[in-house]
Amino acid sequence: NVWSFTVEPFSYPIENVSATASSSNAEDVGPEKTIDGSGLSELGQHSTTGTDMWLSAPEDPTPWIQYDFDKVYKLDQLLVWNSNQLIEPFLGLGAKDILIETSVDGIEWAVLEDATLFSQAPGAADYLANTGIDLHGIMARHVRITINGAYGAAAQTGISEVAFFSIPVRARQPEPASGEPAERRDLVRNWRAGRDGVLHEVHVHPV
Repeated sequence: NVWSFTVEPFSYPIENVSATASSSNAEDVGPEKTIDGSGLSELGQHSTTGTDMWLSAPEDPTPWIQYDFDKVYKLDQLLVWNSNQLIEPFLGLGAKDILIETSVDGIEWAVLEDATLFSQAPGAADYLANTGIDLHGIMARHVRITINGAYGAAAQTGISEVAFFSIPVRARQPEPASGEPAERRDLVRNWRAGRDGVLHEVHVHPV
């Protein structure tokens, strides 16, 4: 007999994310293309189709792209698939020199000091994310990436896809589920604890 079990991952992908940018070259290459999974295969490989990626406008001298979450998260990692068009090895549209800032309220911003470079994509259909940024457990609801230089001399730059991962610090997955009636008085209540939680409150309401 083989004893098998599943180990909880250290961090989980953030699902509720929206994206805005300083500019887009066209409506079908907007910043939302970096968070909607377009062009990604089940194996995590990104396509070379231009409309599966975000591309800035040529008249934008310092393009930026910003990601906003539904609430504050303790951020663990950012994975980046850079611009991966077939012309990437020759034209170099991918973001290279970058500045990452994080914020809790969208007003006060802090620079992530050790994140200054994204790796270049190969311009191939089997491209896997090749940039991983350690976010050091920063608490944030907003992340802004400013691109100060691309891999080529073109006046535009872009990113294919990003994925943010957070460390769960809140209680979650209650059993029974929130709002679900408990039919037995001896039913054991359970939940997944928050990693940083020292106290959990359970509220039971009469039906």
